[in-house]
Amino acid sequence: MTDKTLLAAISADRALGCSIVFAHRHTHLSPAMHLEIIDLWRCQDELVLIEAFRDAAKSTLSEEFLCLEGAYGNFHYTLLIGETYAKACQRLESIAFEARHNVKLKALFGKVLEKKPIENKVWFASGAMIEAVGWEQELRGYKHRDRRPDRAYLDDIENLERVRSIEAVDATMRKIWRELIPAMDSANRKVRITQTPLAADCMVVRLKATPDFITRSFPVANGDLDDPKTESAWPDRFPMEWIRAERDRYAAAGMLREFMQERMLQVDSAHTKPFTEEMLRAVDVAPCAWLPKIAIFDPARTASLSKSDRTGKVVVSRLGSQIIVHESAGEFWKPDAIRKDVFDTVEKHHCEVGIEKNSLDEFLLQPIRFEMLRRGVFFSLKGLQAPQDRNKQSFIMGLHPFFAAGDVVFVGGRGSHPQLTAELLNFPGGRLDILNALAYSLRMFAGQPVYEDFGDENVLEALPAHAGETVYCAWNASPAEVVCVAMTRSGRHYSVCADWAAGGPTLDAARGIALDLRVKYARARLETYVPSELHDNWSRIALVPALRELKFTPFRAEHVAQARGSLAELIRATVRRRRCLTVDAGARNTIAALAGGYKFPVGAGGKSGAEPEPGVARLTAESIECLISTLQRGAADAKPEGAHYGVNVQGQSYMTALPHRNR
Repeated sequence: MTDKTLLAAISADRALGCSIVFAHRHTHLSPAMHLEIIDLWRCQDELVLIEAFRDAAKSTLSEEFLCLEGAYGNFHYTLLIGETYAKACQRLESIAFEARHNVKLKALFGKVLEKKPIENKVWFASGAMIEAVGWEQELRGYKHRDRRPDRAYLDDIENLERVRSIEAVDATMRKIWRELIPAMDSANRKVRITQTPLAADCMVVRLKATPDFITRSFPVANGDLDDPKTESAWPDRFPMEWIRAERDRYAAAGMLREFMQERMLQVDSAHTKPFTEEMLRAVDVAPCAWLPKIAIFDPARTASLSKSDRTGKVVVSRLGSQIIVHESAGEFWKPDAIRKDVFDTVEKHHCEVGIEKNSLDEFLLQPIRFEMLRRGVFFSLKGLQAPQDRNKQSFIMGLHPFFAAGDVVFVGGRGSHPQLTAELLNFPGGRLDILNALAYSLRMFAGQPVYEDFGDENVLEALPAHAGETVYCAWNASPAEVVCVAMTRSGRHYSVCADWAAGGPTLDAARGIALDLRVKYARARLETYVPSELHDNWSRIALVPALRELKFTPFRAEHVAQARGSLAELIRATVRRRRCLTVDAGARNTIAALAGGYKFPVGAGGKSGAEPEPGVARLTAESIECLISTLQRGAADAKPEGAHYGVNVQGQSYMTALPHRNR
């Protein structure tokens, strides 16, 4: 093969020529995209835009291609334009170095350069010349001898400063069309631009929308990164395992947006990234430690590490309009692990539990209910239905007003919630499992509380009941649940000392509570009260027969409907610097009920329901309402059975220790 034949072969296949002549610069096997890039540079089209991911070697290829083009004399005068003059000179220095020292080039062309290069110019023996120019320079009036530039290579000329605003991008576009294009030889010009996009509105995005430019995009992979069929654009240098691991590293740091922009060429506008660093608030210690907590789980349908879905979990409280996040996590849990963590969370936080139930109604909820019976641990379990009228992103956007107002607070600092923080900063990209669980808190907290004034001053440690003191026990039940509240009274002050809740058959649940009650108040006098509805319907909910079997005397308390709302004045009123109704911090069911769990559901149009939401909170609050209403009015039907009464000189009845009435 003669030299002319070899030169012709390399000229015909420039990609092959680059791999041969510059083999020492290729540390990895060249991918197919490099062949396309070189073909695009060599094509006859006047305007070409190449959008490629960071580290795609587009600058390296441009240096090699220009060096061969100059040696062949395929152009007369090229402007090599960089982001700055210094960077353009760096690119030109690499070309000059190869032209001076590449043995294969010299063997092919003999004399490669006409004279010694200088900082910003390289002269080839073929008569071609390359000049380095910074984008910040004036582009008018460039000439080499009698020729205007017939080639212009723009290499990553945009930076963050040049995409900071619409005006900055406008300036770049004006410079292309008002300075660069008119400055070139109109008969023979070719413009080649290589760039990685930096913003939703940037030069790349605008030029792609221009029909005059031939455009080609080269992301690092050709599809969804979690799809096993997705292939890398450069497998030898960036295998899919590395790409996924790099994606996960960026996501964990809250930088998924940056990864998708730099590697996958996916840019988005600022309004699609609603959650920002400035919106994240944190405290070291939770305010109002007595606040009831809710644990919310968004279970994954699969538990594969190769998939993007995982079980999201948050533990939250509500304080006014604030959402306080105590704990958050995202795990690849199987159903048994989810079930175990539900009970571990309840034991740790003594909280209500909400679980998204879509397609998992009995698959997940029934084993949890069975486990309640097996362990003898009861808690409020609510199935949450995923919204059908919107997608997950729109559902999560319901949190935005709260984050924007600074009403979402992370307990323990952002460092205690790294996964949730990453999901927020990556939204709407990346995983959304923990954010979706957090969005359900708006539903869990929804409703009109019966007692909105319950606050920090109503939570006060209860004094232990002394020997012989009367402890009032308010009982209530539904077909599946039994609750009991122990309360003491001192003048106008009522103090809730403890409470219990249990599930299962009424007699079994009451027996377990009664045992704890008698142990806790072994020396006190217990008076038991049950709402009138349960007295009247004892055959439907057998709480009264169960209490009698357990040797209690259940007295009739007020009707539920008549007693509703009767605690409002006691919650607000202060006598001798103490609220008239206080609750011990250990009475968690009562606190959860009075702090917002006892509420009316709110329907369409903001209209409140006629009856409070069912559950432990309602049973607990109603038992207290009925008891206090009865004690306050001294109703006749609340007199203990078998007690002895006397009548004073004014004719008023009173309880007496005498076995018979005075005659």
